[in-house]
Amino acid sequence: MQRAFAERCRWIEVSLQVRADAEIAMRAQNWSSGLAIESIFREELGQLLPRRYQVTCGTLSDRDGLTAGDCDVVVFNDIWFANVKQRATTEDRQHVMPIEGAYAVIEVKQTLSRKTLIDALEKLVICHRLNRPSTPINQMVENRTFDVQPPNRLGNPLFTAVVAARRDPKVPLESLVSAFVEINQHLKRSEMVNCLCVLGEACYFWGWVPEGSNEANIATFYGPQDRQQSLMLIQAVPDDDESPLGALVSRLYGHITNSVLRDAQDIPSFYGIGQSFQPYSSGALLIPPASAQGPIT
Repeated sequence: MQRAFAERCRWIEVSLQVRADAEIAMRAQNWSSGLAIESIFREELGQLLPRRYQVTCGTLSDRDGLTAGDCDVVVFNDIWFANVKQRATTEDRQHVMPIEGAYAVIEVKQTLSRKTLIDALEKLVICHRLNRPSTPINQMVENRTFDVQPPNRLGNPLFTAVVAARRDPKVPLESLVSAFVEINQHLKRSEMVNCLCVLGEACYFWGWVPEGSNEANIATFYGPQDRQQSLMLIQAVPDDDESPLGALVSRLYGHITNSVLRDAQDIPSFYGIGQSFQPYSSGALLIPPASAQGPIT
C-alpha cells in the first residue's frame, strides 16, 4: 500500500490517454474532442483532490471587472466564496467566479504544439494579472486572522499549469520545453506559469538550489527565496518511476493545502453590492446612545 496513491495516479493517467485517444479519433466524424478531454480531466482530478476543493470550469473575474475568459479547469473554494454569476442551468458551462476564491487554474490541451502551448500560457498569464490581492501569512482561514507581524511570505499565490493529453509527434519535446522556459523568462515572478505536464512523457515545474547545497528545492512561490533566487526546471519522468500526472497532483496538492485565500467577507461589496449605502435623510429617527436612554418599561 506504500505506493497506492502513486499507482492510482499512474492508472488514471493511462485512462486519460486512452479516453483522449478515443475522443480524438471521433474527429474523423467531424466531432470536436477538446471539450470532452477537458471534462474527462476535471472528473478525474476531482476524484483525486479532497472534497473541500471544487474542480470546475468557467470564467474568473476580478473586482475591476476584468476577466481571463473561459478557463478549462479551476480549483475553487465554493464553501467560502460565492459565484459572481451563477450558471443558467446545472449543465451550463458559463458562470463567473471571483479570482479571490481560486486556488489553481489549469489549461488542458488534447495535443501540445507550439501554438497550443502559447495559447495556454497566454490564458494563464492573464489569470495571474487579474487583481488578486495577496493574503498575508497571518491569515489562518478565509475569515480569520491572528495578530502577528507577518514575515515576507505570501499566503495565496495562484497555481497555474498546462496539461496535454499528448504531444504533436512532429514537435520535439525539447522544443516545447524551451518555449515554456523562454516565455516564463520574460514574466514577473508573480505571473510565471508553475507547471508543464505532458501525460506519458514528463512533468516540469520550477526549483532553485540553496547556497552550499547540491539538491534543488521546489519553488512554491510562497516565500521570498522563490521570488529572488535563480530558477531552474525540475522534471519528473516515467523512467524515474514517477508518472507525470502523479507529479502534477503532488505539486498541486502541496500548493492548495498550504494556501489560505483572501478574506471573503467583502466579496459582495467588491463585486457591486453595498456601494450606495448612505444615511437615511430623516434625523428624527436617531436612537440615542445607551447611556442617554431611559429605563426599559
